[in-house]
Amino acid sequence: MLTGSPGSATIISTTMESIVNVIDFGMNPQQSIDAPRMHHQWYPEVVYAEAGLLAPQSQKTLEAMGHTFKAVGAIGADEAIMIDPKTGLLEGANDPRRPAGKAAGY
Repeated sequence: MLTGSPGSATIISTTMESIVNVIDFGMNPQQSIDAPRMHHQWYPEVVYAEAGLLAPQSQKTLEAMGHTFKAVGAIGADEAIMIDPKTGLLEGANDPRRPAGKAAGY
C-alpha cells in the first residue's frame, strides 16, 4: 500500500490511520480513507476529531479520564494505491475531503 497526504503536522496521523484501517480492520483503501480521523500532536493537549470518530458515550468516558476533544471539519487529504493481495490488481482511492484529487492504479 502506498499512501500520502498534505497537511504538515497531520501527515503522519492521516497516513498511519489509513494503513491501520486496512491492516487491522480489513477495510479496502477507499473505506479506509473515507473513515473519520483524529490527530494529537502533544501540544496543545487536545485531540482533534472528525465527526463520527467516537460514539458519544466513548467520548464522555475519555473526557472523564481527562482527555480534551476539539471537533474539526477535516484532517488531511489522503490518496492511496494498493495491490490487492488476492487478485494482484491495483486499487486507487481518493479522499473526499479533497475531491479534486485522484489516485489510480493501472
